[in-house]
Amino acid sequence: MSDNITNNDRLNDNAIPLVVDIDGTLINTDLLHESAILLFKKNPLYIFKYLQWLLKGRAYLKTKIFELVWMEYETLPYNQQVLDFLTDEHAKGRQIILATASPLSAAAAIAKVHPIFSEVYGTENDINLKGSNKLNLLEKKFGKGNFDYIGNSKADLVIFASSRFAYLVNPSGAVKKKAAAIGNLKTTWVSGKATVKDYIKAIRAYQWIKNLLVFVPLITSHTVGDTHLLLLSVYAFALLSVTASAGYLLNDVLDVHADRKHPRKKFRAIASGKISILTAFFMAIIFLATGLIIAANLNIYFFYILLSYFIISFSYSVFLKKIVLYDVFILALLYSIRVFAGAIIIDVPLSFWLIAFSTFIFLSLAFVKRCSELMQIEDDGNLQNMRRGYAATDLQLLQVMGVVSGFLAVVVFSLYINSPEVTQLYTQPKILWAISFLFLFWISRIWLHTVRGKMTDDPIVYAIKDVTSYFVFLFTGILIWAAV
Repeated sequence: MSDNITNNDRLNDNAIPLVVDIDGTLINTDLLHESAILLFKKNPLYIFKYLQWLLKGRAYLKTKIFELVWMEYETLPYNQQVLDFLTDEHAKGRQIILATASPLSAAAAIAKVHPIFSEVYGTENDINLKGSNKLNLLEKKFGKGNFDYIGNSKADLVIFASSRFAYLVNPSGAVKKKAAAIGNLKTTWVSGKATVKDYIKAIRAYQWIKNLLVFVPLITSHTVGDTHLLLLSVYAFALLSVTASAGYLLNDVLDVHADRKHPRKKFRAIASGKISILTAFFMAIIFLATGLIIAANLNIYFFYILLSYFIISFSYSVFLKKIVLYDVFILALLYSIRVFAGAIIIDVPLSFWLIAFSTFIFLSLAFVKRCSELMQIEDDGNLQNMRRGYAATDLQLLQVMGVVSGFLAVVVFSLYINSPEVTQLYTQPKILWAISFLFLFWISRIWLHTVRGKMTDDPIVYAIKDVTSYFVFLFTGILIWAAV
């Protein structure tokens, strides 16, 4: 082809093939990372195979992983600016070439989704089509300077130097500077970059509200005025929050493919490709290590409870949430662990009454969360695709179990009021009876909103945003103060 292109033809874009990369260019993600996650979810033990395959070469690693997974290429986060440009150029009659370091099978699958590519090249025969390997292929096919290239990474710089025009997609500052120095940079697309707000959403900072439960033992033991214990509870809140965020990040990484098929979750920073899978993974490791290391130096027993929380939470994300009823009880346990952590950090023994009350109230709230999710999915007619073992007929029974659990929590609180222990903490314990009615009203209202489909995914987050709940909590605080 290079022998037939004249100097005049070089001015005509249609005579120059346009070559585009996939990872970080055509799509806002990396296919190797995507496939590695899919294989891990298929069988976590494969993670021990990754290093073994990598030792035989990056091309071998890619081939083995892609042989064992099936990916929905239609739902990948495509860069719409690049795709629109390619589509327009194809409509003008230009030859569009797909050349990627991902396996040829993956490139071919993407070409089927977007049939604008006349030729497709990818990694095969243990040759990783990246950097100099890709350059050699393109120069052999088209000749030096007889193609335009769209890329994004440091490995693409050698290809830019041999292309007629270079196109950059979301480059780092260093890559952009070096590409500009080559002198043939025509266009730079910058889109979908993650903002501070995206990172805050990714770590679920709003979910930290649930970690306020660590202050419950401080309140129920009437030691709020102790500055040292209050500071320890603040530490517990912070460490639990960063550890929980590590779990949220890993959960989003593992669920990235399912999230892309969800009407709302597909816009999450990781699912949309604003935050890369690798970045999210390393953020999770940093958050987890920070939380555990500080906890170990602060209180070894708190460290154990924090580690247990993360293991249970991660296990829930990986497989426990797919098991009927186990998922609800694990959710309730995760709520309760926050209270246990608050007691351990200030070295206050948990009373039988607090344990019993926490068990039933958090079980009720866990049923609220699950029922609200099932109702949303049922409304979309997609309950069978949830893969959590629930049927549409289970919803009514789950609601009954949730309401009963909530009322049992009130019964436990009422029995506590008549217990000998209460006289040690309160001078006017009869005032606490009013709190029982407030709890009955609150739990009834929560369930009424759930049945009506007004409940958000998490009832505690909902309660924090609910004005009526604020009044209930305020009056409860006043009644406790009056009883003391």
